[in-house]
Amino acid sequence: MQRLIEISYREWFISLSITVATFLLFDTVTALWSNPFFIRMTEVSDLDYVILGFETILIGLFFGIRAQKCAVKKTGFGGIFGFLGFGCSLCNKLLLLLFGSSFLLTYFEPIRYYVGVTGILIFSFALFQKLSLPVLDHAEIKTDDH
Repeated sequence: MQRLIEISYREWFISLSITVATFLLFDTVTALWSNPFFIRMTEVSDLDYVILGFETILIGLFFGIRAQKCAVKKTGFGGIFGFLGFGCSLCNKLLLLLFGSSFLLTYFEPIRYYVGVTGILIFSFALFQKLSLPVLDHAEIKTDDH
């Protein structure tokens, strides 16, 4: 990937900053580490951290690297599926409201990691599409000076 070599230090720094901030935020919100703000109702596994790690790296790269356009819909679906993959099923109030706890534990919990991997694949495809686009140069940005 020639485009990865062309990424500036500034874009790498922004990507790394976004990755770390997103990791800390998602790690806290999903209670993968014990914290006073949130309590997790399902057991944490190593795969939760793997999915969280990949998801936050993809988020950091996607939002830290400039391009002319990006695949917002794919990124959205990838982000949601990835979040559902490492998040606590019972702690997600929307899922709990829509489906109920017995449905989530019986049907969703066994496939949760597959949903997370699917999200990572979708997000990776969106990032690949973004990296395939030409670099956005500040000189090319058109402004209306009417």
